[in-house]
Amino acid sequence: MPTTATSLPCLACGSRRSLLLGRWEEMPLSVLGLPRTQADALAMGRHVLDVRRCTACGHVWNGRFDYDSVPYRNGSNLMFNRGHFWRQHQREVARRWIEHFELRGRCVVEIGAGEGRFLAHFQRAGNRCIAWEPGPDAERCALLGLDTRRAYFDGEEAAEVRPDAIICRHVLEHLPDPRAFLADIRRGCLSSGAGTLFLAEVPRIERALEQHRLNDFLYEHVSHFTDHSLRVLFERAGWRVLEVRRGYGDEVLTLVARPRRRRDRSRPVGSAPDPARLREKSRRFRRSVDRQIRRVRAVLDRWAQQGRRVAIWGATGKGTALMNIFGIGAERVPLVVDSDPRKVGAYVPGTGQRIESPREILERRVDAIVISSPWRARDIEYEAREQHGIEAELWVYHRGRLIPLTPELEL
Repeated sequence: MPTTATSLPCLACGSRRSLLLGRWEEMPLSVLGLPRTQADALAMGRHVLDVRRCTACGHVWNGRFDYDSVPYRNGSNLMFNRGHFWRQHQREVARRWIEHFELRGRCVVEIGAGEGRFLAHFQRAGNRCIAWEPGPDAERCALLGLDTRRAYFDGEEAAEVRPDAIICRHVLEHLPDPRAFLADIRRGCLSSGAGTLFLAEVPRIERALEQHRLNDFLYEHVSHFTDHSLRVLFERAGWRVLEVRRGYGDEVLTLVARPRRRRDRSRPVGSAPDPARLREKSRRFRRSVDRQIRRVRAVLDRWAQQGRRVAIWGATGKGTALMNIFGIGAERVPLVVDSDPRKVGAYVPGTGQRIESPREILERRVDAIVISSPWRARDIEYEAREQHGIEAELWVYHRGRLIPLTPELEL
């Protein structure tokens, strides 16, 4: 497929040449604005999800994103941070950043701190910690004893506070212009004279592209980073990248950078992706979409004909994307559960199932559980088996199919 121009240029490098990966005309928000009635869930506003891949740097983004459609100030992102293996990952990232970059006893800021649980690792290490959280989760940050500002963080704040480190986890993928955001903070850091470190974490899209996963594309995530495009973004915004690392089964990227002065030369950002290979990979991904939808629906319909009781575990985020892209409403799978108690009693955006506690799986004697994303599959397996004693079959959406979650399965 030839490259095409889009209305929104690449958010990492600015190129307007891209390849289409997929387009969905009616995607609801998948996390923010969680509906409290079935009628509201079915009547939610729908948005265009036009997924593009940059031929210059490999970045993936939504070419039709509208930031004003996402109510960040009024709604919580509801990122679930209590999974067993996800908590281990967070502890390890915090420990490494503190020790490797000698951050004990320093001033540390977190942009978009959520509930503050990650920043609390730094607080326990004796740091002065300031949580910037514009949404309602700011109240939870304050309950942890964190110095909490319910506001957005920008270059002026960086110049005033003069932090030794700025943490920004799972925020950059939501921003309509991450390059301008990073450039503004860089200017603030340089004007203050502080040798600030920027510590970032984002989801890594390459794993999803390799496995032809569709439900990693949430409307709230305008950007999807590759190893290369994340580095390109920071270099183009005036930062000197110190390291980029993969983690959590190669599903996330962490990056550490310092602001670069004008007289400093930009370091090479690594080899750009080969356009011919990108075209072929994009073509294969795009052609897999309809085939995947047919396969998954066929399995669910066959189970229904056999009288099997089925539940989906994972109601928002990638779960919402899965159910909407694949057309999995209450007629196919009426029971949807979620690990996060904050979501129980709400309804799945777009498809309308009531979100229940995992305990309902035992009450309704479910035969098979479909885990909506490999991202959390092992965490959900641990919770189901170890915490709830659930013995139902576990299946996972993986490489375009529903397959059994076995100990040997490489996710």
